[in-house]
Amino acid sequence: MNATNPERSVFAEWFWLARPFSLTAAAVPVIFGAVLALKDSVFAPLPMLAMLFGSLFIQAATNMFNEFYDEQRGLDVAGAVGIAGSIVGGRMHARTVLVGALFCYTVALVFGVYLIFAGGWPILVLGCLSALGGYLYSAGPRPIAYTPASELAVFLFMGVLIVVITYAVQARAFPLYVPFTALPFGGPVAAILLANNIRDMESDRRGGRRTVPIVFGRKFAIWFYRALLVEAYAAVAALIFFGVVPWSAGMVVLSLPLAAKAWRSISSSTRPDRLDPVVKATAGVHLTFGLLYAAGVLAGSLV
Repeated sequence: MNATNPERSVFAEWFWLARPFSLTAAAVPVIFGAVLALKDSVFAPLPMLAMLFGSLFIQAATNMFNEFYDEQRGLDVAGAVGIAGSIVGGRMHARTVLVGALFCYTVALVFGVYLIFAGGWPILVLGCLSALGGYLYSAGPRPIAYTPASELAVFLFMGVLIVVITYAVQARAFPLYVPFTALPFGGPVAAILLANNIRDMESDRRGGRRTVPIVFGRKFAIWFYRALLVEAYAAVAALIFFGVVPWSAGMVVLSLPLAAKAWRSISSSTRPDRLDPVVKATAGVHLTFGLLYAAGVLAGSLV
């Protein structure tokens, strides 16, 4: 049990610090990488599962590091919207949050060691790069999360690289088409972060952050958010046109109503409490779009 709230265990608090709604951002690209491997007859269940759990723990650790360092820098205050509030709410000591992040990284490392044996030395390089990116996102002298480059970093790491690694640990290599098929994931996952940054614009400005909405303004950020949503569907259309993915991948259009609702909602208010549901809705777009995309590619491979 934690010292300040005996009603909730440390592990339960760590669970909420991991931000469960955001963990699908790590899981769905892994599922898609597994679908590509299955399509190419190189599917390997154990490496895939190790990649899935390793990715989930790295994502959880990144969220915990974000909570820890934001509180240390004075960005998180009591009553703030969109945070777990474990530290500022007095439910957990800051060092316990840090221990939770390091614990998640340690577990991810165990899975990572297995993946290195399964996929070879390239996985060591790519895995270390992913872990380092997760740490530098919130830590270090100039955290990526505090700069306008955060959406680009998430696009590359959580949109493309995670799919490439998932495929590579199963096939011990990857053809050039794999990163191209991963491009549709980049827009929605970066949009989750951007919606978060639009919501937190005023508190981030007070805390010295230089995110996209602060550097370029709210109107540009809303435009950029919508462009990231469009990127997902446009990328799938282009991939179908060039024959990289089957026409059945077009079933992603079934997620358009969710994307359209998020498109409208992002400009509906400037209040953090009203924008917080938009962040979660964007995660829902990413989840639904990603599963439909994976199902469409899998269906095409079975025809």
